[in-house]
Amino acid sequence: MPRVALVTGGAQGLGAAVARRLRLDGLAVAIADVNGVGAVALAEELGSADESIGIVMDVTLDESVAHAVSEVQERFGRLDVLVNSAGIISRRPAEETETSGWQRELDVNLGGTMRCCRSAFPLLQQGDNAVIINLASVASTFGLPLRLAYSTTKSGITGLTRTLAAEWGEHGIRVVAIAPGYIDTDLMRSGFDQGVLAEEAILRRTPLRRLGRPEEIAGVASFLASSDASFVTGIMLSADGGITISGDFRPG
Repeated sequence: MPRVALVTGGAQGLGAAVARRLRLDGLAVAIADVNGVGAVALAEELGSADESIGIVMDVTLDESVAHAVSEVQERFGRLDVLVNSAGIISRRPAEETETSGWQRELDVNLGGTMRCCRSAFPLLQQGDNAVIINLASVASTFGLPLRLAYSTTKSGITGLTRTLAAEWGEHGIRVVAIAPGYIDTDLMRSGFDQGVLAEEAILRRTPLRRLGRPEEIAGVASFLASSDASFVTGIMLSADGGITISGDFRPG
């Protein structure tokens, strides 16, 4: 039986790219998303029912997360890799942030990551080179104006990652995070459409002078899930083209 991965938020964007890469690496993949139709469609694209399944899951609901993990156990009998990619973003001035929107974003991005980790723990501790891969962000490193809740959740994910790595290492579970930079996805480009991001400014501050590709984040996840990373835990690995280390303020 191949190793098994559960990818949340896997119907689109970075989650879909990671699911595709892990399947290419030979893992069986469970794609979980609130968009059940999209999850099932991608699963059918990636292989037979013995290789990939799509699951409807709402990461804000304990019972929905537990049901998804139970489906993985019933179908595959094991879980080796959990990728927490489900997330949402809002963009508005901090002083205009509504409590309901703040709570919703925390509940999906940070609470959802916690729920999935907690629910998957019993299966993961029986896994082969078990690993949890959380999606953080450049927002874990510097402040992003107009994204108060999003930045807070991604910073929280780094703390969650370190704490679980320290606590669950003795159970054979590694816990790591990936911090993508500006990756060419629909979610990121919605910032261009809303006028809160300027592509030219991003490229000027990024040493590699381009946006990242979803496949590049998937490649990082592939490494972290592999035996090559078997002694790697508790880290946040930046994949951002260098934007968070750049001190280049020369005139454009």
